[in-house]
Amino acid sequence: MTKSRTVAGDDEASRTRQRILRATVALMAEIGIDRVRTRSIAERAGVNPALVHYHFGSVSALVLAAAADALRRELGPSIDALWTGATMKASLRAVLAWIERHGERTAGSTILAEAMVKATRDASFRRWTTRASQRFRSAIRERLEAALEAGELDPNLDLTAAAVLLAAALDGLLFHRLVDPTLDVMQAAAPLEAMLKSRPVRALAEPPSGARREGQGCGRKQGRK
Repeated sequence: MTKSRTVAGDDEASRTRQRILRATVALMAEIGIDRVRTRSIAERAGVNPALVHYHFGSVSALVLAAAADALRRELGPSIDALWTGATMKASLRAVLAWIERHGERTAGSTILAEAMVKATRDASFRRWTTRASQRFRSAIRERLEAALEAGELDPNLDLTAAAVLLAAALDGLLFHRLVDPTLDVMQAAAPLEAMLKSRPVRALAEPPSGARREGQGCGRKQGRK
């Protein structure tokens, strides 16, 4: 009997925690990250204000947890899309298609945009967004490594640099799509694919040392004339 009561209590606590998280996500999207307060969260969740601090300790901790929850649920599928294609080209187009379908004003995308701005002035958000960005770049690099092993990419491609560029491009396209729903995201596919397929530019061969000295000598002689 005691065990069943404990399980029931854990389930209720989990449901309460989820209600608080969902309420916080909704408020953050509606009024902004910096304007959410304990009382408004409790009212939206339908719980006692004391439970907000009981489950999360502080509003700051709750805001971070809510932001992470929203992004995991709404933007996580964009990372999954990296592995849906049989080739890197197909995977890249799958991510772009996801941005085109889901790059609209939702709670998760709105919070992402605010979180990036807040990270410039809030140390805790900066640490969180830094880790999230690093995970995104790592996921892209992992997919690039698989494509390289499959012989799809230039073997001389700097995978770390390519992952940085792709992550920045995909984030940028999502933000542009948020402010301009008419943007055709798929038009970026060809340039991104070309970047991954490009061969390194060879430096011009240095002229033989003797020829270089001879040319320099001629220049000096002509100058004396």
